Amino acid sequence: MLRRYLAREIEVWTRSGLLQPGQGEVLLADHDRRHSGFSLSGVLAVLAAVLFGAAVVALVAANWEGIPRVMRVAGLLALIAAGLGLAAAALRRGAAWVAEAALVFALLCYGAGLALIGQMYHISGDATAFTLTWAVGALVVALSFSSALASAGAGALVLGYMASEADVFSGISGSFANVGAYATALALILATAFAAWRARSALAGHLSAIAFVGWTLWVIDDTTTLDPGYVLAALGAAAFALGSFAPASVAGVIPRHGALSGYGAVMLLVGLAMVQASLIAPASLIGSGLVTEMAMAALILVASVVVLAVAGGENRLARRFAYFAFTCETIYVVGETLGSLLGSSGFLFLGGLLLALIAFAVMKIEKRFKKTREASA
Repeated sequence: MLRRYLAREIEVWTRSGLLQPGQGEVLLADHDRRHSGFSLSGVLAVLAAVLFGAAVVALVAANWEGIPRVMRVAGLLALIAAGLGLAAAALRRGAAWVAEAALVFALLCYGAGLALIGQMYHISGDATAFTLTWAVGALVVALSFSSALASAGAGALVLGYMASEADVFSGISGSFANVGAYATALALILATAFAAWRARSALAGHLSAIAFVGWTLWVIDDTTTLDPGYVLAALGAAAFALGSFAPASVAGVIPRHGALSGYGAVMLLVGLAMVQASLIAPASLIGSGLVTEMAMAALILVASVVVLAVAGGENRLARRFAYFAFTCETIYVVGETLGSLLGSSGFLFLGGLLLALIAFAVMKIEKRFKKTREASA
């Protein structure tokens, strides 16, 4: 899709005289050299690797008791080595997707081996230790091979480790001031971000950013009495302001309207939503619930408009999340104020009308942003 868009734009630039004849082909050739793009065969290879890995895990688990212990360990190590060796050979031949598929297979075998060997030797441990060990292995593979999929897998495993360490799923806060766990999680996040940068993986970069936000909330919730929503909103506002109004002297470190601005907008709006959710229940007990809800809703709507006005024309992440927050908050306000009066059908009709109006407004805003970019160019 990106290549088709680029080819169309190059054709327009060539016709308008912005590019000399022949320069467009050079640009497309450079794009093809540096970006492999979507490949159906590559995606099918990765899916095949996942199925092969699952088949190996199922086969070994079903016949686990009948396999001698030495053969169990040797077989798992051989499968992991085979996956890594195939990845290295594929990279030498320029088959990037085959290498990614082989690495996925190796990491699946590695995770299965951790679980099965731990069970075989009765190694004491829990889900936290298991996820941590698997994440470290994934990071080693990602950094060694500059693998985008391994980096993304490491990011997902780091999120799983933090969720397990903080007892997110049980609803119980972790140990107070667990400095070792905080440092371990932060080191994993930084390593994942570095692996994402090396592999040029946008997905792994997003996962590392999400993990850092989660780590911040985890530390605040465990070590302070502050409401994480307030802190997240304050940090988001500071990050958004720094990323959106960064002076030209630090453009090489903090680009204006870059990732810091986008994630700052997300943190700001999510933090405000968390504050709103925390205020609903207690406020309703004192009879001022609706006033509090509407005040927070107005604040979120204003914050969404401010994000759009400041960074909407330059930052796609900030723009899309501001659209999302504004739409959700509008529907929420209508549901809280008019939902009980209109009934189901009336509420659905009004909701559809509001969404149509928001879509029309978004279309006009997008056109204005496009004209502004064209004028500045």
